[in-house]
Amino acid sequence: MTNCPCCAAPIPSQGVVCSYCGHRIDVDLQGSGQALTQDEINALHCPDCELVLDQLILEIANGSNTGNLKISRCSNCLGIFVEREILDQILDHNVRQPSEINHRLLNNLVESNRSQPKDWRYRPCPVCRTLMHRKLQGQRSGVVVDSCREHGLWLDSGELRQLMEWSRAGGEKLDQEHLEQEKNQQSDRERRERIAATFKKSSLESDVEIKSSMLQKEPTVSILEALGTMLKDLLTD
Repeated sequence: MTNCPCCAAPIPSQGVVCSYCGHRIDVDLQGSGQALTQDEINALHCPDCELVLDQLILEIANGSNTGNLKISRCSNCLGIFVEREILDQILDHNVRQPSEINHRLLNNLVESNRSQPKDWRYRPCPVCRTLMHRKLQGQRSGVVVDSCREHGLWLDSGELRQLMEWSRAGGEKLDQEHLEQEKNQQSDRERRERIAATFKKSSLESDVEIKSSMLQKEPTVSILEALGTMLKDLLTD
């Protein structure tokens, strides 16, 4: 349970908007980003609000190595636009991977209010303005993102935090298991197809051999019939 920074009213754990004053809560980045001035970047617009997106820099440290990750965020709806590789780095940096998959927590994420179907529309990519596709971001994450194949992903407010919870519950391990299972199923299908093709080829070759054998026997039968007819005619005469 957190409190609204404007009116101090309690905010539910899954809430992103204060029900008392209407203030939208930053539950994803929690003020950890450093804003760039608009003169330093090409302006991108929010696919919902049409406002210019703020460009933020997140500082991450991995041992002695430090780096900066750039993301875009709407100051009104707090939606986030991020490249796929950067999203992976954010999750890797902020979440310690568990040794086992917590299926109970994953089920809670899928059944949470944020994961329930909402009214939605296809949104334009902030970079190229083409309509983005909607896709589930990870098995049993409950997060359906808007995806541009070329430029990145759009996350609604609160979805980054839910992806962190999903990763913390072992969601990435679950993804790896499903990927391995799909590879095995594909290998089995290819093996069955090779066996079927080999069997079909063998059957066709067998049919050809049988027909060839029959064709070779037919002239012999015809000659014998002709000789028999000639002998019959001679005896008759």
